[in-house]
Amino acid sequence: MALIAPFRGLRYNPELISDLSLVMAPPYDVISPEGQQTFHARHTHNVIRLILGETLAEDDAVRNQYSRAGDYFRRWQAEQVLVRDAAPTLYLYQQTFRLPGVGELARSGLIGLVRLEEFGSRTVFPHERTMGAAKADRLRLMQACHANLSSVFGIYPGRFLELDRLAAAAMGSTPIIDLRDWDGIHHRIWMCQDHAAIGRLQAECASTPLFIADGHHRYETALAFRDLMRAKEAGDPAHTQRRPYNYVMMTLVSAEDHGLVILPIHRVMRHLPGGSLDGYLAQLGRQFAVESLTVSRDPQATASVLLDRLRQTTEGMHCFGLYGGEDRAYLLTLTDERVLEAGDDKPPVYRRLDVTIAHTCLIEGPWSRHGLGDLSDDGLSYHHDAAEAVRMVQKDGWAAAILLNPTKITQVQAVAEAGLRMPPKSTFFYPKLLTGLVIHPIVTDEVIEA
Repeated sequence: MALIAPFRGLRYNPELISDLSLVMAPPYDVISPEGQQTFHARHTHNVIRLILGETLAEDDAVRNQYSRAGDYFRRWQAEQVLVRDAAPTLYLYQQTFRLPGVGELARSGLIGLVRLEEFGSRTVFPHERTMGAAKADRLRLMQACHANLSSVFGIYPGRFLELDRLAAAAMGSTPIIDLRDWDGIHHRIWMCQDHAAIGRLQAECASTPLFIADGHHRYETALAFRDLMRAKEAGDPAHTQRRPYNYVMMTLVSAEDHGLVILPIHRVMRHLPGGSLDGYLAQLGRQFAVESLTVSRDPQATASVLLDRLRQTTEGMHCFGLYGGEDRAYLLTLTDERVLEAGDDKPPVYRRLDVTIAHTCLIEGPWSRHGLGDLSDDGLSYHHDAAEAVRMVQKDGWAAAILLNPTKITQVQAVAEAGLRMPPKSTFFYPKLLTGLVIHPIVTDEVIEA
């Protein structure tokens, strides 16, 4: 069962920092090197100094970006830059944003602690693979700061009626945080400290599975940190179970939330198998209906034409946009259903993913059939911005862009429940959770009441 608990969060002190947007940042894993510099320059107390500090030439095993993050974290608390809420709290979080072609949307979530469970427990389900180097990096940071600096993004099926009631009551009041970020996204936070209501919510969600949307590395790092701390405090196992390192900060969003958006991640190939677009199209014609589309030389307009046609796809059809340069754009519709039965080692829910079909039929399959082996790391690029994918073909000399429809949340859940991980670069949940709104300090001798 999913155990959810309130906690005493650390937040930036609005009496010292009047514009909280200056100290926020995106999740560390979507920040480019240029973005890292930008956020360092925004404010001396920007959370980037905690989550993605700069490396220096003189760094060594003792003094480095991790030790500096720990120093900043402790100093900012001592200086009251970061202040802790007096009572255990659940935080209601709403993001309001605009989506091209759709308009304004709002996504609401609950920030709380979730008890850490192994993935095999069928309580918390992952859908992405993780990398050892990234987990080692996050573990060093967690050991230096003893905190969840960023929230894991979790999804639950259905709705929690008690949470809906809590949100309706809280959102009629003044939020404790109200800011717009650099992308114009509106972020608001409300507090819930009603113990009776929290108790009802905990009972309601006790049997509900959770699915990780974003933050797989953070979740697995929290598991590793928990195991290290349990080994240190093994003398009192019963009491150890209630320590805060057994929990991870998570933002929980309903799978039915109208603002839950998954953007597709498009593919751009540096070279085409066979060497020419005409040869590539002839090969694809054995499995796809190929429809030529009229487009302009403007990347945004071309991307819009392709995406509009993809949105018109009938349920159950597998369609892809292909841009091959100049005015050559195509809608590819799968006609050979035998493709969906290939790969007996994977269940149908995996084989029928558009991203699986794209790699099997449009990228890796044609590539291997020409005896070219695997695509190298620099032969395939990934972008959630379709116009940027088109621009790379027009301006940077890449051969072709393949545009996809977004993966559905029901598909993510089905793959995760089957015990599988999605293919790489399958989902881009938008918008990302803001880092710096609330921090969970892991104070070793405290006890979580759940």
